[in-house]
Amino acid sequence: MLAFLLENHPLILAECAVAERLRRMPGVELHPTLFNTPLIYGPQAARDAMVAIYREYIETARHAELPLLMTAPTWRLDSTRVSDAGVPETINTDAVGFLSGIRDQLTDDRSNVVVGALIGPKNDCYRPDLAPSADEAMDFHSAQIHELANTPADFLLAQTLPAVGEAIGVARVMAETEKPYLISFCTGTDGHVLDGTPLPDAMARLDDELSRQPAGYFVNCTHPQFLLDAYEAGSLERLVGIQANGSSRDVTALDGAAATEADPVETWAAAMAELHRRHGVSVLGGCCGTTLPHLQALARFPA
Repeated sequence: MLAFLLENHPLILAECAVAERLRRMPGVELHPTLFNTPLIYGPQAARDAMVAIYREYIETARHAELPLLMTAPTWRLDSTRVSDAGVPETINTDAVGFLSGIRDQLTDDRSNVVVGALIGPKNDCYRPDLAPSADEAMDFHSAQIHELANTPADFLLAQTLPAVGEAIGVARVMAETEKPYLISFCTGTDGHVLDGTPLPDAMARLDDELSRQPAGYFVNCTHPQFLLDAYEAGSLERLVGIQANGSSRDVTALDGAAATEADPVETWAAAMAELHRRHGVSVLGGCCGTTLPHLQALARFPA
């Protein structure tokens, strides 16, 4: 299903921020380590708020007659964090079921709204110096990846990876499964992965080392202008998606900010449109600092 969308649709929407939007809502409290995921169980008002955000994104894509990639809130839900949090051991599987259920309630066309499952980095996504080696990453992420591979998720997405070594380890395990998968890097103002690797080199290194290549690569937690400034047309052929920050400030300076920062939606959308045009990046969505108007702006692009 993922491969079909990537091959047949020049423009695909991806969700914008979910957890960061919930974090700013009065009366909604995120878990200190699992963030918004435990809200799938309640309290009801917070659960309803999360459902409403997903509904907004689904309805925006449906109105625009565009496909939509969504991801269950399983980012950094490794076995250690799950055990320490005292939540149900099935929370990864339950989160996929939660989002799949919302999708099935709101659309009859499952082929046009696909639900993936997230894997996050072991440590801080803005600290490549803390990232594990490829072998360490395989050991650390294996249990969660295999659990998610046994859910109805349509694809797997490793997101916010700050270092190529950890990405290789994660991708090796994903390649062992039968699920299509994507690898997404955190990139900086220079357009490089945060460990300093130029993005084309990072993608080529993974493609060369893997027994089964990803369906493509994403970047996230960055602004599209940084990629436009760093790379000539034709140099990012394997980059299929971006979930971009709403702000053009350095992502490491935004980490932990008390308030959401974002450039004007029109400025952000114009840079996204140029990235789509110049580099053929087909999957466009948002990360920190993005909300419904950002997705609506993307939905207005000519396909």
